[in-house]
Amino acid sequence: MTVYSVDRLPDRSVLLAVQYLAEDLQRDKPLVVRSEAEARQVICSLLTRAHVADSAPDDLLPTESAALAAGRRALSALGDDAGTREMTARLLAEPPEDEQMSVEAALASASVLVLLITWLQTKVELRIRRKGGKTEVDFMIGKQAADSRTLREIAGPMRGVLGVPAAPVSAGPPAEETAQENPAP
Repeated sequence: MTVYSVDRLPDRSVLLAVQYLAEDLQRDKPLVVRSEAEARQVICSLLTRAHVADSAPDDLLPTESAALAAGRRALSALGDDAGTREMTARLLAEPPEDEQMSVEAALASASVLVLLITWLQTKVELRIRRKGGKTEVDFMIGKQAADSRTLREIAGPMRGVLGVPAAPVSAGPPAEETAQENPAP
């Protein structure tokens, strides 16, 4: 299915497809976030650590129309992603019918955030620590923290889906981080 056909889906079909894909992705890896607010924090942490955007959690998908647009972009992005392409194509070939799933328009941003977190979990393991009312997250591959290059590769498309502005050109990984990832020969 092309971006054009995703753009032509009715809003309700977009939300149903977003929910269905999130549910399908959770079969392999259960959702690790506990709330919409925590999902926003995790995504903002990714964008900030990858140096691709500097957004506050409340800036993500502030309106239903922003969430619907992000849902469309998410469906297109999952259709382009090697790990989710096949399941997305199958779903979008025959989008779910109203009676297959229920969705409330007011939950559009939560539905899109859940899809983005489940998609993120196909790329990295999320380790969330909750202590004293604060949430900290680590992005892991195996037993090691994901390097900044990997985080940028994941966060770039996520930033595009969310429609958040890119970080200023001067933003980037600290020099010592770059040196550690690319040691001199």
